[in-house]
Amino acid sequence: MKRSTVLQALSAGAAAAALPLRARAADTVRFATIPIDTGAQIYYADAEKIFAKAGLDGQIQSIPNGAAITSAVVGGSIDVGFSNILSLAIAHEKGIPITLIAPAGLYLTKAPTSVLMVPKDSPVRDARGLNGKTIAVNGLKNITQLAVQAWMDKNGGDSKTANFSEMPFPDMPLALASHRVDAALVAEPAVAEAKMSARVFAKPYDAIASDFLIAGWFTSQKWAAAHPDLVKKVVVVMRESAAWANKNGPASADVLARATKIDPATLRTMVRSVYAEKLDAAHIQPLIDLAARYSLLKAAFPAQDLIDRNALA
Repeated sequence: MKRSTVLQALSAGAAAAALPLRARAADTVRFATIPIDTGAQIYYADAEKIFAKAGLDGQIQSIPNGAAITSAVVGGSIDVGFSNILSLAIAHEKGIPITLIAPAGLYLTKAPTSVLMVPKDSPVRDARGLNGKTIAVNGLKNITQLAVQAWMDKNGGDSKTANFSEMPFPDMPLALASHRVDAALVAEPAVAEAKMSARVFAKPYDAIASDFLIAGWFTSQKWAAAHPDLVKKVVVVMRESAAWANKNGPASADVLARATKIDPATLRTMVRSVYAEKLDAAHIQPLIDLAARYSLLKAAFPAQDLIDRNALA
């Protein structure tokens, strides 16, 4: 090689070395959640730059129901979705290829975000008083109906006599006020509105456990197998966003109000979600066992079967 050619090559290399290194592009992960407090971690991750810190470009979609989210995840248009644990357990039993990678909101008996309510003038005073009554739940044969059934039977009522009516949470306060239903399992933020004409009657989720995982973040088995490093990054993001939200109630309320359009005044008075910061099969097993007992699942199975191995790494 000629001396001039060598010098040109060395000069070019030196010039390239002097240039700043281009930042590595963030990995894109498409998330979908129902716009409620229990599934709000991704809003916090975006607002607090937790996605960026983990090297992720988190793209967020709000989808109104878990069935649509599951279809999007399995179909590949969404990478990671939010769902309640019972729906994921039912999907697993049916052979739908999904896997749980991170926890979302917990149920805690000391801070329940869902309660059974009756009109203020209702004569119902105990579980037997609900026999034969019409009870609103947000989905038939889902976690809300299961909780009410188990609570009635555990406390002297007979859930087989109850009439369950499917109704969105936001419609329940008016249904109680107009006596269209005798009781309703109401979730925040609708509880605050319902208290104007109804009273808290019971905490049905206590019949499942005093604390358990209500919901979580899942993906398809195909996506998890193809992107183990991204699964681990998502786990870190969810853990950090959960920890931030658990410690920063007022700040997280501001983020949630912007993301979900919930009235900030309502957020200041409602019971807020507490988020699990790591997956624990023991927080899932009671729900699976009870669902099998009430035939929502054909049989109980180890909760560990729902969890992706990279979620625990």
